[in-house]
Amino acid sequence: MYPEIRIASIVDVPGIMDIENRSFPCPWDKETITACIESPSFRTWTSRLNGRVTGYITAQLDAPGLHIVNLAADENKRRQGLASCLLRTAESWGQRLGAAFSFLEVRESSLPALTLYTKSNYTRTQLIEKYYPDGENGVAFRKTIHPDRVTSVIAERIFSRSAMIPPVGVILGSGLSWLAQEFGSELEISYEELLGESSPEVPGHPGKISFSSCGRFVFMLGRRHHYQGYTGDEISLLPGVLGDIGVTAWILTSSSGAVDTELRPGDAVLFRDHVNFAGCVPKPACGRVRRSVYSDRLRQAAQKAALRTGTELREGIFACVSGPAYETTAEIKFLKKNCFSTVSMSTVPEALLLSARGFDVAAVSLVTNAASPEAVVTHEEVLSSQGKVRKMQEAFLASFIREAASVELQ
Repeated sequence: MYPEIRIASIVDVPGIMDIENRSFPCPWDKETITACIESPSFRTWTSRLNGRVTGYITAQLDAPGLHIVNLAADENKRRQGLASCLLRTAESWGQRLGAAFSFLEVRESSLPALTLYTKSNYTRTQLIEKYYPDGENGVAFRKTIHPDRVTSVIAERIFSRSAMIPPVGVILGSGLSWLAQEFGSELEISYEELLGESSPEVPGHPGKISFSSCGRFVFMLGRRHHYQGYTGDEISLLPGVLGDIGVTAWILTSSSGAVDTELRPGDAVLFRDHVNFAGCVPKPACGRVRRSVYSDRLRQAAQKAALRTGTELREGIFACVSGPAYETTAEIKFLKKNCFSTVSMSTVPEALLLSARGFDVAAVSLVTNAASPEAVVTHEEVLSSQGKVRKMQEAFLASFIREAASVELQ
């Protein structure tokens, strides 16, 4: 079974509480569950089947280890791998942030839990007398995990510059870095400093992250591309680390070609879904990416922002191609025939990775040129269209970003 894994939000509290109350003799109260979801010191994930919460796990980094503080699955969905999937999700998070071992406590009488952790290669370390409020003994378990030195070093470099991590991240595609200016800059860090290596330069991609003056947003000014030789894991590396340390809602933007003949340069198209013709896929967090990559609540936030700013916002299907060559006449005809709206060489690898790790993701194409059989397209043309894009979409995009921050508090 491959459930949908999502970062928990306040709207999940009733579903979590229902499972909590049916799973434990001394269940946590609503205030404790809520505090764990809201606190940056903890991370809580839910598993979902058909949109319903079927399990959850809460973990805390307790250097140099990962503490599993709570885990439960719906009693009607047990023995289907939900708890194991949640456990692997938390362990992977700990590994990426440098944890060398995972540890937890469980009731001495809980045979299902004892069996789960034993099968998951946890070793019993000690008996803790009268550990639980009702006086029952606890059993401590520990498991060695192998920290990811690449991701943990990047996380440490970010934390060394900024202890406060914004909840909303925005990836700005070719020539779109002007959007970050609307929010000011408290701190900028180059990709070279974070990654420890220089990246091939692409015009319109400054290659740095910018923390907004208000503290609510972090902007990635530019991205890596498959056509530069990067794998899906390398493309999504930096967004993934930012997500692991606290950026839980993401807006991805790209300068794109219009396949739909009704679109014009300067128009915006919200992704309803995509087709990944590039074949560039990062390793997912727990088996596979969920089918609904793009968040319904962020799409609703985008439509709300469009209505507020009087912007016409369409929704459509995005085609991701590998590049670096622009599309051939035959490829464009194929995309038109199959009702694609826009096409570009980016966005999908990051969307897949972030969605698989449970984050809310939305993506917007900013049309810079027509992808038509007779068009001759260059990267310079894409960049030169930014004035029109900015004039038409700056108010909408700024409103959407602010609306996303409000959504994350729900």
